[in-house]
Amino acid sequence: MKTSEPAAALTLRGVPASPGIAIGRVFLFSDKTPVVEREQLSAAEVPREIERLRQAVQRAKQEIEQDHAIAQEQGGEDAARIFEVHHLILDDADFLARLENEIATNTVNAAFAFQHLMHEYVSQLLTHSTLFSHRDTDFQDVERRVLRHLQGDQGGYLSKLASGAIVIAEDLPPSLAVLLNRHNIRGFATDFGGVTSHGVILARSNGLPAVLGLREITKLCKSGDRAILDGDEGLVLLNPDEATLNRYQKRQARQLEARSRLGHLRNLPARTRDGRNIELAANLEFADEVGLVHENGAQGIGLFRTEYLYLDKPEAPSEELQFETYYRIAQEARPHPVIIRTLDLGGDKLPACIKSASEPNPFLGWRAIRICLDQPELFKTQLRAMLRANVLGNIKILLPMIAGVDELDRALALIEQAKRELAKAKKPFAPDTEVGVMIEVPAAALMADQIAERVSFLSIGTNDLTQYVMAADRGNARVAHLLMGLQPAVLRLIQQVIHAAHRRGVWVGVCGEMAADQLATLLLVGMEIDELSVNPIEVPRIKKIIRSITFQEAREVVQQVMEFATAREIHDYLKPYLRHRFKDLFA
Repeated sequence: MKTSEPAAALTLRGVPASPGIAIGRVFLFSDKTPVVEREQLSAAEVPREIERLRQAVQRAKQEIEQDHAIAQEQGGEDAARIFEVHHLILDDADFLARLENEIATNTVNAAFAFQHLMHEYVSQLLTHSTLFSHRDTDFQDVERRVLRHLQGDQGGYLSKLASGAIVIAEDLPPSLAVLLNRHNIRGFATDFGGVTSHGVILARSNGLPAVLGLREITKLCKSGDRAILDGDEGLVLLNPDEATLNRYQKRQARQLEARSRLGHLRNLPARTRDGRNIELAANLEFADEVGLVHENGAQGIGLFRTEYLYLDKPEAPSEELQFETYYRIAQEARPHPVIIRTLDLGGDKLPACIKSASEPNPFLGWRAIRICLDQPELFKTQLRAMLRANVLGNIKILLPMIAGVDELDRALALIEQAKRELAKAKKPFAPDTEVGVMIEVPAAALMADQIAERVSFLSIGTNDLTQYVMAADRGNARVAHLLMGLQPAVLRLIQQVIHAAHRRGVWVGVCGEMAADQLATLLLVGMEIDELSVNPIEVPRIKKIIRSITFQEAREVVQQVMEFATAREIHDYLKPYLRHRFKDLFA
């Protein structure tokens, strides 16, 4: 939707996905495959065309190397493995020889020969091997890279962007998200996408301002345009006037100054002024990110996602690989706890090692604990690895997507079975490893008291809980407004879960995006939450709020907020309240 203010040649309003101000030049990322037409060559033109093909392949390989390096720096070797298939194709000597033969035999242009044989090549791979299922986007990416070079288009890939760019794309697929790096990107905006999608969570953990759901921004801007990205208000200003630019530069400077002032909090506890302690932990995607926990002053890992161990792999990870990963994380995080979530695949991500037919509503279908209960050997392999790694004593197991007590009982029975198998194999493990349940299904929230009787802790996953309570798909921009803000129904359910767990003597955390929402921090503390787990970069700001308030103040704010009937009313009350209380954080 277009708006007239603030002043700019064009101002677009979307959905604020990650806070902050970014100012820079647009880098328009396109994943469209170029149009290719067949051209008949003369015999004399063939050698030149083959040479053009070789150069295009070489340039594409150099781009992949650069993107691989960016991903490795950003997320470690595990994140960089997403480019393994890219290397495989362009290093296939037989495939390249067939390409040259196609050009020479049929005297056709290189682009046509490449696209034709690439489709044939991919079709053969998918027919004769399951290793490459779910890698369609990787094959398409390789195709686009080579064709662009053959057609003289140098743009479109992040390895090409200049320092300080604002990336604008139609959507944010994982292969793009893994390359987002705050060292060379200042922010991003997209036509589509949901604020709690996997890619956005990855980008937000890097402190990149982002605005989604702009619908037509990729059609309205071009690479090189000056842009202001306002992740707080969900605005993108293209080619702003000088007065607007100066105003945003000052606002950005105030935000950066406020962030730098929080460094002294690193070694201080997240404790209210009247002495209530909140465990403030960090959410991690990759094992290589453990250093961020210490750098930002978190008290451990409140959610370690294990999905990357399965994605982009032809086979499920072995028990030994998982054991080594979990052990290393626990060792580096000591003496703080590490909560490891068991496999949470399905929905928008399903690896090749788990076979499943397509489902009409995958987020309501076969995912997470439902897969694990149906494939007990897959589940027990992960459980045995966790139980063994917990000989260090600081690992806790978190079960996602539990919808009821019967599912929980089945999962707990498999944990006990995994323990018996380890004992029989005489492998050291921690038999008293704590187990918790992720509350993200409304049915589980309503049964929280019964669930709490069976486990050591609860962790509320607010992303999925909000999605299911509001019946609004997280990836659908058209219903994104239902997921924005603090919905009264969701807040009431969270409060019920906390009270139910405490009545059973069980502690409760929040590991969803709400934990990092500054407007929600006061509420969650006032609701008597015991633990918050957020993106590492958000830890200092959340700690600042907790250390600046009293528990009594937070309880009074909750009492007031629970009287409101809409998210808008809650927002209109909380935002000025917090702006007044934390002028430096809301610069």
